[in-house]
Amino acid sequence: MVLLWPASAAGGGALAATTPAPAWLRVARALAQMHYLPGQVGWTGLGGENPQIWWLWPSGTPPSLQMLTPNSPGSPLLFGALDFFAKVHGLPWSNQSSDWFDHDNRHRLYAAVLAAHRRGEDAPKPFVWVYVRKGTPETLSIWRYNAETDRGKWVLQSPTNTGVPGAITPNGTWAVYARFLSTRMTGCFPHGECYNDSGVRFVNYFWDGRAVHYFPRLAYGFRQSNGCVELPLKAAQRAYGMMHIGTPVTVAP
Repeated sequence: MVLLWPASAAGGGALAATTPAPAWLRVARALAQMHYLPGQVGWTGLGGENPQIWWLWPSGTPPSLQMLTPNSPGSPLLFGALDFFAKVHGLPWSNQSSDWFDHDNRHRLYAAVLAAHRRGEDAPKPFVWVYVRKGTPETLSIWRYNAETDRGKWVLQSPTNTGVPGAITPNGTWAVYARFLSTRMTGCFPHGECYNDSGVRFVNYFWDGRAVHYFPRLAYGFRQSNGCVELPLKAAQRAYGMMHIGTPVTVAP
């Protein structure tokens, strides 16, 4: 269990006895109960002197994923779950757009989530988390949550390539915002070599022009790309089949 905060709200002020759960937290609980997120969210004592708000992760959740516990409206995990919900329901939303900063639009999306929860809906695909390590060798792993057993496990591990110096793949967590079975990629490496590659396959964009995708290399496991996360063919195909709009991608040292 991860305690989000005891006796105070996210903004730092004390929760009054009459303070209801924040809208984003009620939405996070609904998304978790519909399995757009793993685990369960709860709170106790919001009408008393010692309110507590917590996130109960399923057994086997990696510590690095638990560190991403949604603790604010801007959480990348919450962004990703909202993105996937919007995609499933055909709603105009993207964490890469200005829609999030439109108060009315955000609360329309919140209302849609809560309405779907009341109808007893469930996420159409399991929650998955992509974890990229830039150590030696560089690796990409995917953890998938099984709502029926309330457990998760690693389902894919592969050597991978990240960005060269001057075009690094930054550390952080982002939600996938666009996907293509095949697309064209253009750009220039820091040393000046430029490329215009058609037919790049199994592409999952997660931040700016960075994507998890297939690219043919003689070897994998070290920095070779222009900022993207490159995979061998079979691993890229499997990853594409498990990922979706909103899938969180964490890049770690």
